[in-house]
Amino acid sequence: METVDYILAWLAYLIASLAMSFLLWKVVKKIFWVDLAYIMQVTFMAIVFTPWYVEADGNVLAPAIIIFVMDIVTIETVAGIRSLVPIAMAILLSTIITMVGIATYRVRKVRRLLSIKKHRMARKAA
Repeated sequence: METVDYILAWLAYLIASLAMSFLLWKVVKKIFWVDLAYIMQVTFMAIVFTPWYVEADGNVLAPAIIIFVMDIVTIETVAGIRSLVPIAMAILLSTIITMVGIATYRVRKVRRLLSIKKHRMARKAA
C-alpha cells in the first residue's frame, strides 16, 4: 500500500468512526443515565481509535479492532490476542480517567450547592 492510499484509508476510517461516535452519543445520552453514557462512549472510542501494528515486527499501524478481526479470519483465533491487549489497556485507562472525572465533577457540584445554601442561610440570618 502506498503512502497516499494509507493516509486516505486512515482518513476515511477516522471520519466514519467520528460519525459513528457522534451518533452513538446522541442515542446513548437519551436512553441511559448520563454517567453511564460517558463510560459507554469512552469504551466505544477506546475500541475504535486504538491503533496497533499490522505485523508483529512491522511499523505500519492500523486500527486494533480490524487487526483483531483479520488475524482471527486469516491466521487463527489465538493470533488475534496480540491486538486485544492494547484495546483492553485503552479501555481500562479510559474508563478509569472517565470515572475519576465523573467523581470529581460530582464532588465539585455538591460543594458548590452546599456553598450556595450556606451563603443563602447567612443572608437570611443577617
